[in-house]
Amino acid sequence: MENMLKFSDWLIQLDPSSHPRELVVEVSTECNYNCVHCFRNAAIGFRGCTMDLDLFTHLLEEASNSGVKKIILSGWGEPTVHPDIMDMLRKMKDYGFYVVLNTNGSRLFEIAEDLVSLEIDEVFVSIDAFDVKLYSQIRRMGDFSAVSKGLEKLRNLKLQNGGVKPEIKSIFTVNKLNIGEVSKALEYARAFGVHEIMFSYYISYPGGHEELECMNSAECREKLRKELEKAALKYFETGIRVVQPSLMPTTMRRCPFASNRALFIRCDGAVAPCIYYSRNWSTKLFGVKRKIREVVLGNIRNSKLIDLWRGPYLRMFFRLLFTYMPSCLDCTLQNYCSLTLSNEADCWGNNPSCAHCPYLHYLSYCPI
Repeated sequence: MENMLKFSDWLIQLDPSSHPRELVVEVSTECNYNCVHCFRNAAIGFRGCTMDLDLFTHLLEEASNSGVKKIILSGWGEPTVHPDIMDMLRKMKDYGFYVVLNTNGSRLFEIAEDLVSLEIDEVFVSIDAFDVKLYSQIRRMGDFSAVSKGLEKLRNLKLQNGGVKPEIKSIFTVNKLNIGEVSKALEYARAFGVHEIMFSYYISYPGGHEELECMNSAECREKLRKELEKAALKYFETGIRVVQPSLMPTTMRRCPFASNRALFIRCDGAVAPCIYYSRNWSTKLFGVKRKIREVVLGNIRNSKLIDLWRGPYLRMFFRLLFTYMPSCLDCTLQNYCSLTLSNEADCWGNNPSCAHCPYLHYLSYCPI
């Protein structure tokens, strides 16, 4: 039978109506920042690209025909540097998609009026410090005051128009430099109209700023715990929603992409199961270096999105949805096991494996 999986003594068939509900779309790999924690710097053989409007329009048609309801602009670059970004946002709204923009906030002031008039549903802004000097140290080439002015303009425009869109959310990537800024986030959020803050560990990579990694330091994790406690006390005062990472890996796992029925579309049209496995790169988590091989299901230039969902993604979707895989990050053998040194396979026979993905373990936050 079509779309059938054999699982031990069971035969399991995918529901014929199964379809992707969300897409994370990378419209550009260019960026006007050079952040210390950016995993672009860890990419192997990285080739930059910018998605053209014809491919983007074709993507929207495929998404609409496949039953997709929500599209998030995010990826290995800054979406707002794309020269046609406003046309893209307008096209998505014309198609009736729920639209989310993930940005560093550098162009918020310039595009604020359009974001409000188009009623973009959500805007995620990455802010990792509230001290101007520290912000520029982490988000190199960034301007904290420009981001704040953009948020302020968005808040004021929404108040003037009596609207609630876009809902503003913030992502805070935790490292050893900004650990003391965590509890300040809620005060800033209240002042600038941010509704929700997601705290996320910095994912270290070989040759990067490994000395900044908080995840692998017991002292830093304890500081984070205390800072999050302070933030929790302010929650009742401010009403700002807070999403915090697991302080350490546990066997309680969930793939954000699979759970949200989402796929990742690269700027060249390649379709991947998630942003984490969309390119060749390396990570270093809890002292273990791992090679991440890109997992490409196909390309929307020559394949139907729904066919990729029900075909090449079928087995991986099943394993992710039911977490049928080992848990490498809390395994006592992770420092000795050769299988955990890449995502190509694991000890349960999965190929590829997601067993050491920090997003799966709630250590880092996927904005989907």
